[in-house]
Order: sequence, then structure tokens, then C-alpha cells
Amino acid sequence: MATVNRAKESLRKEQQEQKQASRGKGRDADLHEALKGTFPASDPVASQTATKPGAKKRTH
Repeated sequence: MATVNRAKESLRKEQQEQKQASRGKGRDADLHEALKGTFPASDPVASQTATKPGAKKRTH
């Protein structure tokens, strides 16, 4: 019997929500949000791009 990993489900849900929210924004909006999150000004820009590790699994 497979157990449900709530942490994985939560992460997937959060990533999907972020992906949907970013579809309505342009590149400049993402940069603006990153710059807003940077304080003090001497810190580097906090912009991050979501990535998925590894390649897709192939089925034959």
C-alpha cells in the first residue's frame, strides 16, 4: 500500500500555483518582484527561476 507524501504534494501544489501566477506576468514583472525583495541595495538581486532536476523518464 502506497503512502501519501504530504510534503511532495504540498510542493507540487505550490509550484503549480507559482507557475500559473507567473504566466500572467512578463519578464519585467519578475525582475521587479526580485528587486523589491532585495534589501539592502548592496545585496544581489533575488530572482530565481524554477527548475526541475533530471530528464523526463522514457517509457518503451
